[in-house]
Amino acid sequence: MEYKILISGFGGQGMMNLGKILAKAALQQGKYSTFIPSYGAEMRGGTAHCFVKISDVPIASPFIEYPDIAVILNQPSLDKFKGKIKKGSLLISNADLVEKLPKLPKVTIVNLPLNKMAIDCGDKKVINTIALGIIIAFRPSLLKKEKVIETLKEVFKNKSMLDINLKGFFYWTDKKS
Repeated sequence: MEYKILISGFGGQGMMNLGKILAKAALQQGKYSTFIPSYGAEMRGGTAHCFVKISDVPIASPFIEYPDIAVILNQPSLDKFKGKIKKGSLLISNADLVEKLPKLPKVTIVNLPLNKMAIDCGDKKVINTIALGIIIAFRPSLLKKEKVIETLKEVFKNKSMLDINLKGFFYWTDKKS
């Protein structure tokens, strides 16, 4: 199985970190992964995106035209990539910054107020780990939850940062149950 993932938003929303976490967790699980970042003209506040590919077999090309999973954190990103979201995809969008969702037939759309949810967790910077939790909840065959948690523990060495990111990772699934 191969998953092609697009993550896009403003600089500072943790997209690159989310991409790296996904790629690293895949490697720790014995899968193959690629991570391709693309920064806008500005870092913080500018638009940026990354592509992650995760596969059970070696990846011939890191190129992604039509993602299976799209995490869209603002309206300019949705405007840029909406034509690339294919039938059968999962679209996770940030309802706080995405004002107009297009009609996308046969696409699973999860439109949640991710900024508000991150603030509820105690830090607006955990928007990315909230999205990570949603990805794993909707696509459990992508990565084992335990491996993702191990990766979060490696990435966030500071206990308070780890705790808040774990809270973000479980936030949506805890609220849903």
